[in-house]
Amino acid sequence: MFGNVVVLGGLNARTILAGPPSHLRAVGTLPTATHDAAAALRGRAVVLYGGGESVSLPTVVRVDPRTGATRTLHRLDEPLSDLGAANVSGTTYLVGGYTGTRYASAILRVGPNDRTTTVARLPTGLRYAGVAPLDGKLYIAGGLTTGGPSRAVYVFDPAAATVDHVATLPAPAAHVALAAAGSTLYLVGGGSRAVLAIDPETGRVTRAGTLPRPLTDPSAVSLDATAIVLGGGTSAVYAIRPQ
Repeated sequence: MFGNVVVLGGLNARTILAGPPSHLRAVGTLPTATHDAAAALRGRAVVLYGGGESVSLPTVVRVDPRTGATRTLHRLDEPLSDLGAANVSGTTYLVGGYTGTRYASAILRVGPNDRTTTVARLPTGLRYAGVAPLDGKLYIAGGLTTGGPSRAVYVFDPAAATVDHVATLPAPAAHVALAAAGSTLYLVGGGSRAVLAIDPETGRVTRAGTLPRPLTDPSAVSLDATAIVLGGGTSAVYAIRPQ
């Protein structure tokens, strides 16, 4: 039996969905339609960062998944879409994205009053990457650079404020999602049906499975030691478990 997930917006969408992955229901609407945003838990609420429709936005919105109520918080210092967000040890980090004029390389820590601080930088500006926490660190896989899709998998260590290259994907991939299940990271999307398993200890990347259809820009989250994959061009919800 799974816990609950929250799904916010999407292409031309304002809907807030919440509940178990197999029984999501509409609980409210966002102030404006948005996609290419990123969300992270904050207590019992979910906070949605950036995104936009025709342009990148600096908007930050708090969502109560129990009631669907929303509240606009302090804006980001600059517009940001196509970013990643994740919590590590109770702190939210925002990764990469697009400002409307450039590809962002910053890893931002969200602090009190929603003020952000740059704590590290990726080797290159990156958008549409997969971002996921595991064992107190933050992993960033694939993504789009100014030179095209990336094969790199990076790890950000908040304790040391360092970014290191830990693995290489078999092919460049962007518009992807990343989530952990057990001690393994799973990468999906990029217009592919493949499910890639990444071992963060050894850097080994293997094909762990095949989805029924290709996904682009899906969302993925860790839930009860399972990677849950939603959207990406389909209404289906997939569960990926370690073998």
